[in-house]
Amino acid sequence: MRNSKWGKRFGLGVTVIMLAGMLAACAGNTGGNDANNGGNGGDAKANAPKTEGANNGGTEAGGTTELSGEFVLWTWEPEHPTALAAFNEKYPGIKIKRVQVEAADVPQKLQTTIASGGELPDAIRIERGQKAKIFNMDILEDLEAEPYKADRSLLFDYDAPVFAMNDRLVAIPDDMSVAGLAYIKPLAKEYLGTDNPEEMEALLTDWDVFIEKGKEVLDKSGGKVMMFPSLGGVYDILKGQRDASYFDGNKLNVPQLQQVVTRLVQFRDAGIVDKLDQWTPAWNASFGGSKYLFTPSPVWMPQYVIGPNDKKPDRWALMVAPEGGYIRGGSSHGIPKGAKNAELAWKWIEFTSMTQAGAEAQKKDGVFTHFKEAYQDSEFSNWTWANFGSQDIGEKFFVDISAVTTDVAENVNDQVLDEAMNIVLQTLAKDKNFGAGEAMDRIQKELKAKAPDIAFE
Repeated sequence: MRNSKWGKRFGLGVTVIMLAGMLAACAGNTGGNDANNGGNGGDAKANAPKTEGANNGGTEAGGTTELSGEFVLWTWEPEHPTALAAFNEKYPGIKIKRVQVEAADVPQKLQTTIASGGELPDAIRIERGQKAKIFNMDILEDLEAEPYKADRSLLFDYDAPVFAMNDRLVAIPDDMSVAGLAYIKPLAKEYLGTDNPEEMEALLTDWDVFIEKGKEVLDKSGGKVMMFPSLGGVYDILKGQRDASYFDGNKLNVPQLQQVVTRLVQFRDAGIVDKLDQWTPAWNASFGGSKYLFTPSPVWMPQYVIGPNDKKPDRWALMVAPEGGYIRGGSSHGIPKGAKNAELAWKWIEFTSMTQAGAEAQKKDGVFTHFKEAYQDSEFSNWTWANFGSQDIGEKFFVDISAVTTDVAENVNDQVLDEAMNIVLQTLAKDKNFGAGEAMDRIQKELKAKAPDIAFE
C-alpha cells in the first residue's frame, strides 16, 4: 500500500489497533520477529516452489485435496479481519504466521537474511516506494508460471507493466490507490461558480486553465484561499501523470523531469500553493479549514486523512484531476524463490486479490482490490463517505478516474531522485528566486553525490 507517506495513514491509530485486536482473535499466534533459519538454495531445482509445510490430508466437498499448513508473511500491517475470516472459511487448513516488518525495512531485512543464509518468508508485502529495489534483487517468483498461473487479465490494464519483470508478473497488487482531486464544495461554489464534479471537470480541463483559475480564486478571496496547501502534493500528481519513466536503466530522462519541474515553478510563481509540508500537524489540520480548495485524493484519502481531520459531513466532492488520473501509494504481495510454503502463500494472495469473494471481503474491511471484474457491478463499486455526502465516490474512483489512469514502472534510481526532489520542493516553496534552472542543477548535484553512475540525457 504505501510509500513512506502512505504508511503514515496507519499512524492514525484507532483503525490499526482495532484490526490488530481482531486479527489476534481470528488468527491466534501472529508472533515472531524472524523466519526460522534455514538454507536458501541457489539452483533452479532448489528455487522451485516447495510445499514441505503442507499436509495434503483430507478432501474438500468437491473432491480436491485440502491444503493445510502454515505460511510466513512479512508485513507491516494487520491482515484485514473480514478477508481473513473469508479465507479461513475457504481454506480452513491454512494458517498465516504474520511477522512484523516495517515497509522501509523490508529490502534490508531481505538482504541480511540472504547474506546470513537465513530462510526467507513465503510471502512479502511490498510497499510501492520499495518495489523497484526489491524487484531488482531478482528473488521473486514468476507468478504467471506453474504452479501459480496468475491471469493478468483479472487486473486493471495499468497494473501489469509496473508489477512485472521481463514482462512476467512477480507481484500482485493488493489495494487500489488510483487518485483524483478532492475539493471543498462551498469554496468551489463561491469562487468557481459550481460544486458539481462533472461541471468542475469541464471547467478545469488542463493545468494551464487550473493555474489561471487559481489566480482568480486568489484575487476574489483577497489572498485568503489557495488551490493547494503543499507543493509536494502538486508534485505527487504531476509525477503520477507522466507518460514515461524518469529512468531508462541509469539514464535520466532530463526533458521529462524538466517538464515537471517547470510546471512546479509555474504553480509556485502563481501564488496558488501554500508552503505547508505534507504529513505535518499543520497540513493535517488544514483539511478541517477553508483555506485550500483542493487536495490530491487517492482511494485511501477519504478514510484515513480527510475523515479524521474534518468532522463536518457533506463538505467535500471528488473529481478527475486535470489531464487524468494517477497512482499514489499502494502495496503488493510477492513470493520469494524457494519459499517452503509457496503454494499456501499463493492461495492467500490469489483469494484476497484475484477473486470476487476476496474483493467483497476486502471491501468490508475498507480495502478495494485490483480484481477488475468486481467493478463491473455498480453495487460493488458504489461507495459513499460522510465527508462527501451522497456522492458515489466509488464510481468516480473506479470508473471515471480509472478509465483515464496509466502507470509507469520505476527503477532503483527513482528512490534517489525522490530524495533529491524532497530537497528541491522545500527550496522551491520557500525561495521565489529558486527557479527551474536552479532546481535542475540542484537535482543533478544531489544525484551525482548519491548515485554517480546516473547519466543525464
